[in-house]
Amino acid sequence: MGNLDQLWEKFQKYFNDKSASIAVMFALMAPVLIGVVGMSLDLAQAYLVKQRLGQALDAAALAGAASSTDEDVITQKVKDFFNANYPEESIGITFEPNVQVVGDEVIVTADAYYVTSFLRVLGIDKIDVSAGTTVLREVQGIEVVLVMDNTGSMSTNNNISSLRTAASNFVYIMYGIDPDEGEAADTSSLDTMAVRDRDFIKIGLVPYSTSVNVGPYGLGEDMSGDYYGEAFVNNPHNLSYTTNSGTSTNWLGCVLAQDYPLDTTDNEGPWDMYRYCRDEDDDPYCHLNKYGQVSKKPNEICPRTPVTPLSTSPSVLKASIDTMQANGHTYGNYGMVWGYRVLSPEFPFEEAVPWENQYWRKAIVMMTDGQNTMHSYYSAYGPTKDHNLGPSDLNNRFADVCENLKEQGVIIYTVTFYSGVNESTKDFYRECATAEDYYYDAPNQEDLIDVFEQIGRELSNLHIKE
Repeated sequence: MGNLDQLWEKFQKYFNDKSASIAVMFALMAPVLIGVVGMSLDLAQAYLVKQRLGQALDAAALAGAASSTDEDVITQKVKDFFNANYPEESIGITFEPNVQVVGDEVIVTADAYYVTSFLRVLGIDKIDVSAGTTVLREVQGIEVVLVMDNTGSMSTNNNISSLRTAASNFVYIMYGIDPDEGEAADTSSLDTMAVRDRDFIKIGLVPYSTSVNVGPYGLGEDMSGDYYGEAFVNNPHNLSYTTNSGTSTNWLGCVLAQDYPLDTTDNEGPWDMYRYCRDEDDDPYCHLNKYGQVSKKPNEICPRTPVTPLSTSPSVLKASIDTMQANGHTYGNYGMVWGYRVLSPEFPFEEAVPWENQYWRKAIVMMTDGQNTMHSYYSAYGPTKDHNLGPSDLNNRFADVCENLKEQGVIIYTVTFYSGVNESTKDFYRECATAEDYYYDAPNQEDLIDVFEQIGRELSNLHIKE
């Protein structure tokens, strides 16, 4: 046997002896090694539970902060979103989150645990985890004007009643009032029912048809007869404001349009009184004839319901909505431009915040049940025989108003209602909207109510900014 063979024999003998020692050591260390590997797996799973718990809390806290300023509403929203984002079938067992609202902060914490698989060998049955998040609520105000078709066609199937319901529900949703509860309540109690902070939600109303009724505000008074501000309507015959739409020779509140392009812009006026006249002497203020009679009702087809400047009172808004009636022709461009003026901080209506205020958003919801039409005798543009304006002119001016609003950063929702609206009109309203998904077609009364409710929910979410 050579030296190499002898060395190999000795090495094999040593190895055999050493392997036996290693086998003994492995037998002693095996539980420890398995425990280490198992602990790694269990800890990885526990970390995954903590990660998912944190993600679910973040989503829930953001949703809660955006839902309301009321602590109970926020808490419930947090719990609902947490359960949706961390369902029971997910790995890990969770407890109900804890919610605290401290000033502008929404603080949410939660605990969970993971049931171990391998660490049970070492007597560890579960691993506890916890997570927390804090969201700073930045209150963002919203100003929105409802520009609503009150034309004669809205009397079909009592569609005006559905519009009253739709507009009322919009108001309820904006202020966090359940529509069913709001409708069943006394109108005067709506202010106390509001859940959301009313100081940061302003809503204005502009009913329109053949003209727009600016109410007593045009003469410098509010609806109670108290001083409102400087008059912005010319009154050369010293007429009084009236709510009598019959044969009264006084003024119901409608105004004439200014010449283009002023009829598409926000400006300070002044405006002339609307006085429906068809007598021979073309007196724009409808004097009595020689028999002491009015040759035509001077307030003919003037919308009965006046403008409501931006208000924080659901009660005021609901009371005004309830008075809307169907009468007159469609001048959507004129309704839209007065919606613009109500939303503007400039004279004559000055309830709005400045355009550049980054803490407030502004929006208009514009609805119609038909295309723009020109009355045969009289409208916001005065005696029809004195001008050559037609529906295409009104459409173009409507488009101009939409562009002017967009330049100011106003969010525009448009709604066409009922099956009689032609495709051309739908295209005008689709183009006016901020984006295509801000345009809605509501073929029937139920759809109209649903659309207003949906828009109300979308806009109410702008009230709180994460």
